[in-house]
Amino acid sequence: MSDFLAQWDEFYSTVDDVAVSLRLYPISGDEEEVQVGMPLFKEITQPAGMFSAPALFGLADVAGTWLAMQQVPKGVFPLAVGSSINVVSNTRQGDAVAKAHVVRAGKMVIVTDTEIFSKETGAILAKVVTTYTVPSSKK
Repeated sequence: MSDFLAQWDEFYSTVDDVAVSLRLYPISGDEEEVQVGMPLFKEITQPAGMFSAPALFGLADVAGTWLAMQQVPKGVFPLAVGSSINVVSNTRQGDAVAKAHVVRAGKMVIVTDTEIFSKETGAILAKVVTTYTVPSSKK
């Protein structure tokens, strides 16, 4: 098992957050890229039966946060301070996959770019840019 998958399992053995509610699952991750998947299910759809924008945003937020976590020392949790989402298409079937990349990883600020796409068709569903602040690791 990769370090990322082990970190995911360890983290979610003690934490219940939006990733649990959205049924997110880890695909892969390292310092350069994190991929997280989300199945389509009734509780996260909008009235037309497609992914709701908040569900897509939650997927992107978790993927971006996990990527930001790969940039900081263990035990430091980067905090999102800004996000921009553009939903460009949608689907009524299959999984959505978020692929997050680092735009900038500095000592105090991390910026990620996350693309969400349909696992089945490859169609882009959304683009999300998120900015994180890095809290001081000093106590």
